[in-house]
Amino acid sequence: MTTLTQISTSIPGVACRTASDDLWFSDYRLDRVHAAGLCHGCPLAIPCRTYAYDTRQAWGVWGGHDFTVGETHCGTERGHQIHARNGETPCEPCRAAHAELVDGRRRARLAEEHAKGGTVRGYGIHLSLGEQACVRCRAARARESAECRARRREAEEPVQALPIAS
Repeated sequence: MTTLTQISTSIPGVACRTASDDLWFSDYRLDRVHAAGLCHGCPLAIPCRTYAYDTRQAWGVWGGHDFTVGETHCGTERGHQIHARNGETPCEPCRAAHAELVDGRRRARLAEEHAKGGTVRGYGIHLSLGEQACVRCRAARARESAECRARRREAEEPVQALPIAS
């Protein structure tokens, strides 16, 4: 497996390999801001930042992002949004946090549909949650399907031809 260090040393002119490491891991915020600026335009910025998220780096500038300030948000919905905004594949903790949020919203919406006595939308939500629909939602779906079939039958009834006068 190729490491980030191997890749960065194989590309000439990468700022983090030509400047002092002290800049990227400085105790001084302005040094880290300067280092982050040097990362802009680097062909390795996204892989570097992704590596830092995946390995949960807690210090230094990686791919133009200062992880020292504690704003990585990994493991949260905000972290998932940051990954998406940066064009990155979200790390596993962020994917899990996003899935938990989506699941919670679906369950809240399902509770609303159940309060209505079960609905076709509730049936769909059950399926999106990967579970079998409850009796009330299945009944709503069956009613809707029966009504749809009846409408189709009405539309397909043959029209009686009028006699042609000669």
